[in-house]
Amino acid sequence: MKKSITVLIILLVFLSFVSNVLARTISRNETVYVNLDDQGNVKKTEVVTWLRTDNKGLSQDVTILKDVKNLRGTDIPQLTADGKLTFTVPAKDIFYGGTTTKNLPVKINIQYRLNGKAVKRNVINVKSGKLEIIIGLKNKTSTLKEFTYREVGTGNTKIARDEIPVPFIVMVSTDLDIEQFNNVVAPEGAFAVVGRTMKMNWICFPYPEATVKLRADIKNAKIPSILFSVIPKFPPLPEMDVESKLNQIYDGVDKVGTNLVKLENGANQLNDGQRQMLAALKQVNDGTGQLILASNAQMEIINGAIKINEGMCTKITPLTKIPFVSGEAIKAKHYLDIQRELLTLATQGGPFSPEILTFLKEQGKDTPPVKEFPGIKVTTDGITKLHDGSLQMIDGAKKLEDGSRQLQAGAAQIKREGTDTIKERMVAGADPIMRKLASIETAKQLVLKYDRFAGKPSPVKSSVEIIMKTPDEAANIK
Repeated sequence: MKKSITVLIILLVFLSFVSNVLARTISRNETVYVNLDDQGNVKKTEVVTWLRTDNKGLSQDVTILKDVKNLRGTDIPQLTADGKLTFTVPAKDIFYGGTTTKNLPVKINIQYRLNGKAVKRNVINVKSGKLEIIIGLKNKTSTLKEFTYREVGTGNTKIARDEIPVPFIVMVSTDLDIEQFNNVVAPEGAFAVVGRTMKMNWICFPYPEATVKLRADIKNAKIPSILFSVIPKFPPLPEMDVESKLNQIYDGVDKVGTNLVKLENGANQLNDGQRQMLAALKQVNDGTGQLILASNAQMEIINGAIKINEGMCTKITPLTKIPFVSGEAIKAKHYLDIQRELLTLATQGGPFSPEILTFLKEQGKDTPPVKEFPGIKVTTDGITKLHDGSLQMIDGAKKLEDGSRQLQAGAAQIKREGTDTIKERMVAGADPIMRKLASIETAKQLVLKYDRFAGKPSPVKSSVEIIMKTPDEAANIK
């Protein structure tokens, strides 16, 4: 007897242990079914949750649902006040449903117009005319988030705060009877005709708002139901490294600015060189002016000497005919003639005459290395041309100095008002772009966390989709 009691106790303990072993939830999924009225207001929200487990014991989940029911089994779930839900019978797949009054992430607003007047849906049934349906989608999940981004050009980290919604893609669809709906206009929509039905579809991204419009000519029409499929997802975008591209443009402008600084410095050096050259040309001009004055003075002295020579020749010439003195007078006149020729050669220039060459030889002087003597007049003419040329060069140097100064000022102005301004405006203009891109990255992180609607946070991998629908049947005609 004691042995039987012991075995029974062990068996009860074992069964108690087994019953407390929890199955591991591999994944969970929520499908939220929402009944809407004609205007898009929520009438009832039901959630079906699917748990995939390893089927090794009792299963648990945490939910905010009320009136929870097991949809695929006889096991009655146990729900505690804090939302812990327990299924005692092991099962690989568990489906349970319940209701909630939790606000939906996307609000629907539907307006109807018949022949330009706002009407209710039930007024349109079996009517004819021009119909317009306007559907407003508004994302209600926006929360204030703080995020960082880098400033273009400087790379400085900036902190921003924005109202950022969880991204949702909303697929809107409705079926139109082609006998009742004609001349359908649906911007941004697409359709496929299947038999007598035109299946209209829109893909929207209310971030935070979006609008769907449909216009048609109707004849004895009944307004069909409208289906909304809401999925937490950010629409796929092409991968573009916007920050890198903007920084490349900024760096290019910055390099232009750097080169303009070099150009400005070069223009400044050129301007200094022009000023130095202008000063040197002025010295040349002053020197040639003094040389011209000196040459003119020499010309006057030599011309005076020639006149004296001519006067002496006039007085000596008669003596050449007087006996006893004619010999000395002839020699004196010969020397005066040579002197006058040398003086004339000194002023006017020209070839050396045989008489001069003979005279130089008699005096024991070497033959001149040149055949012609330039003369003071030729030299003065050359100096005068150099003087006049220096004046022209001074004028040109002044223009070059002005040009280099304008180049320097222009380069500085282009950098100041051009590249510097471009960089400043680029940083300012790129700021909202970089801020928006950073907020989008934050939104992408938010959508990854939005994996359940009725469930409470847990490590279990989860997913959720929301199906909303207006009434299937046409409202009664008033």
